[in-house]
Amino acid sequence: MLLLKRLALIAVALVASLALLELATRAVLRLDRVAVAERLRHQAGEVEAAPRPQALEDQRVMLHPYFGYVVDPRAPGINAFGFFRDPPLTTRAADRLVVAIFGGSVADQIFVLGQPALVAALQAHPPFAGRRIELLSTALGGYKQPQQLLVLAGLLALGAQFDVVINLDGFNEIDGAADNVQDGVNPYFPHNWHLHARQGLDPESAALLGRMALAREARAALRERFAAWPVEHSAVLLALWEGLDRRHLAALRAASAALDARLATQAHGPQVSGPPVEFADSEGMFVDFVEVWARASLAMSNLCRGQGIQYFHFLQPNQYFEGSKVLTDEERRLAWDADVAEAGRVATAYPLLVERGRQLAAQGVEFVDLTQLFLAEEGTIYADACCHYNARGAGLVGDAIAQSIVAAN
Repeated sequence: MLLLKRLALIAVALVASLALLELATRAVLRLDRVAVAERLRHQAGEVEAAPRPQALEDQRVMLHPYFGYVVDPRAPGINAFGFFRDPPLTTRAADRLVVAIFGGSVADQIFVLGQPALVAALQAHPPFAGRRIELLSTALGGYKQPQQLLVLAGLLALGAQFDVVINLDGFNEIDGAADNVQDGVNPYFPHNWHLHARQGLDPESAALLGRMALAREARAALRERFAAWPVEHSAVLLALWEGLDRRHLAALRAASAALDARLATQAHGPQVSGPPVEFADSEGMFVDFVEVWARASLAMSNLCRGQGIQYFHFLQPNQYFEGSKVLTDEERRLAWDADVAEAGRVATAYPLLVERGRQLAAQGVEFVDLTQLFLAEEGTIYADACCHYNARGAGLVGDAIAQSIVAAN
């Protein structure tokens, strides 16, 4: 009996200590539990049936003879063509509306998080009522034109049949192309081609890649352990996850930076650098980026028209485009990188994209500028310092895409 009393006292003391720790954590850290819990759910995969958006960084990328790179089909959730989820080689049918999404990681994010809003808006439209909406994605992190064009042409040549093609892009065509120029690579080669194209790596580079893989695996394992009840209700557990995740992320970034620095010291052969491209100045460089983007979109539109496919091109919103959204304090903390803003790539090139998009529309392309979509949104939309959205933002983009398709039908 005495032992039971002692155990009961210990249990009460333990519960009281945990409660005090929880209260102290909330008071001292002033942790925004809702925001941290959302980031945890987002990283762990809010849609359990599919890999999370931006998951390319956690997969094994391999070269593709036409598309630049795809994901190793042996990875979980990857189809035989190297894309996430269902294979893109499909056929049209009267009872289905086959919609294929092209672009980079933002396009894939809309496929995952924005899919409910997109599908619901399409199904509510009389011409599509009663038809099953079948969404397919060829979007991968880092993809930029002319990759979308090449993927579309390749799949159509193999017999793929789509009713609607959605191309959501803009940021990678500017930022990724500029990164290539910095790396001494043709800007219109795939992003990070200086790494993908190398047939072999020296031992130190291979070791750095191994460190990066271990850091990614550690982050994924940590997410899985913490993405369960009652973590999202506990400031202590959320703070612990956030601290550990930041350590793994710092290790990943350090190894990535060291690899970039090492590769920068090694000579580039023509397989890596591609044909040389010279620009008179930075303004001329961005103008050229935009022209390639526009010509690739026009070619996609023409390809689709010839196959009886409706083509829609959307320019994605981005937080670095001045005047497109008043950022919240949380967005300033999580989704704003002063170095990115200071580089001025978006500030310089996005107005060019908007204007060239108007010209595409005049040329008969179903082009829609979404850069002002979040202008009136007072809450947090952007989820990281690159270009990605939270679930609400993805839903808004998905609904806007659906409304454009509905308006054209």
